[in-house]
Amino acid sequence: MVPSDRAGDPLAELMGESAAVVALRAQVRRLVQMQFGARRLPAILLVGETGTGKGLLARAIHRAGPRAAGPFQAINCAALPEHLVEAELFGFEPGAFTDARRAKPGLFQTAHGGTLFLDEIGLLHEAAQAKLLTAIEERVVRRLGATRGEAVDVSIIAASNLDLEAAARDRRFREDLYHRLAVVKLTLPPLRERGGDILVLAAAFLERACREYGLPPKTLDADARARLRAYAWPGNVRELANVMERVALLTDAAVVSARMLELGPGRAGGGAPATGVSALLTSDEVAREQLVAALEETGWNISVTARRLGITRNTVRARIARFDLRSPGLPPHPDPPEPGPAEPALAAEPGPAAPDRQATGEATATGPRRPVRPLRWVSRRVTFLRVRAVGQRRDDSYGWSRLAESFVDKLDAFGGRLAGLSPTGLLAVFGAEPMEDVSRRAAHAAVVMASAAERARRESPEVPPVRLALHSDQVDLAETREGIEIDSDAQRRALEWLDGLSAAAGDGAIAVSEAAAALLARHFELTRVSAPGPAGSVVHALRRQFADRIP
Repeated sequence: MVPSDRAGDPLAELMGESAAVVALRAQVRRLVQMQFGARRLPAILLVGETGTGKGLLARAIHRAGPRAAGPFQAINCAALPEHLVEAELFGFEPGAFTDARRAKPGLFQTAHGGTLFLDEIGLLHEAAQAKLLTAIEERVVRRLGATRGEAVDVSIIAASNLDLEAAARDRRFREDLYHRLAVVKLTLPPLRERGGDILVLAAAFLERACREYGLPPKTLDADARARLRAYAWPGNVRELANVMERVALLTDAAVVSARMLELGPGRAGGGAPATGVSALLTSDEVAREQLVAALEETGWNISVTARRLGITRNTVRARIARFDLRSPGLPPHPDPPEPGPAEPALAAEPGPAAPDRQATGEATATGPRRPVRPLRWVSRRVTFLRVRAVGQRRDDSYGWSRLAESFVDKLDAFGGRLAGLSPTGLLAVFGAEPMEDVSRRAAHAAVVMASAAERARRESPEVPPVRLALHSDQVDLAETREGIEIDSDAQRRALEWLDGLSAAAGDGAIAVSEAAAALLARHFELTRVSAPGPAGSVVHALRRQFADRIP
């Protein structure tokens, strides 16, 4: 599904002619027509894998329904820290907690008369589920620190990539809340099951990216179209959109080939979409085949495998354990996934590490020792990309979290990797694994992020402005059993340098160091910034619109 420029019919945005999408459009039309003249639609639950377009469908339903003239407010429940759930949903009064200097309405109040979209509802904390149920049933909310409630009138659309019905049966999700949310249940199909829709969406995304960035039109050749059909699309429509955006920016040719797509392993057999017996594979079997193919192609490099599949390293480790896979020469049970966030906070200082008994070959309590894998250091020129949320407080980071989630997808699409993430920013690196056009990829990722930030700010005032900065440097990297790790001292120096660059350039520009500018001058329009950068260095600003020069 892709946003369309066609006016008049909100459901025209749900592009595609596969049977599942045609049936979905018919369901929504029937639902809206049945409620003609009603004050609001019944509660709707959207289910489907991550990236299938649940947010787009929610907006389409809102625009097609009886509350199209009202506000549409969206929240990703997975991005809400437990201590901020009530403040974001219900609002607060001055003095309700530390730093609450002014009153702030919650999303229920700002969505009054319109629609509230609760994305990833299955990951909402248990205590918050009870408060949400009460607000929906009583249609009254009370701000933190307030002495009385406030009536609210909102339509509720929720979404989840989890099986909430099974979660309710297993008491992992409140059963009463599930039934309250799932009055109407709509299912979005995964992209791999949509056949020719893949090519329709790919062409639309490619055309849109070329138009938005002022680039000449591009088309897909026959091999590229076949490759798009054969690929399994673990990230669904979102991944396809990011791939087409990357191709539009990084490819100078007017015709895009299969090689330019840079896609990982396809379906089992590598051909067209599976039919017959192979089409009867379960989702677990498909996921296992994709993982095995990617691991074998990357030599069991966890980081590269995660990037190719469009998932996190922790997810790769979890699936390895779940499917009981083993790397050649290692015991049958790999390390369990690490708890907590997949990446360290930017401000974290590396402390003394306990000896890794498995890496040194010592026996462990859980099994025989592993073979010694010596650490190997290499030196490589990389490009760092720093993104900072301007004016963002660490204890009020929901607006930034929404933006950061989309930024991580952009990094994956352009071949970058997340080096650090915090409530106020992120650090990414390009070129840790060998690749072509390292600095150009990083610069285009920055352009795409800047554009995404502008769009997000137009939609929601809660999204903070961002500053972006690029810097290239020769750094040491360690090749470990799980992939390549960057020298922590070099990473810390880059972070300090980049923060100085972005402060010198100010808001509204992508700051570029002198070292990075030397690598980007052939492809981008750069202007010198009058303010000096860190240690008196020269700072350049990268144009954010029409970034790549057109011959």
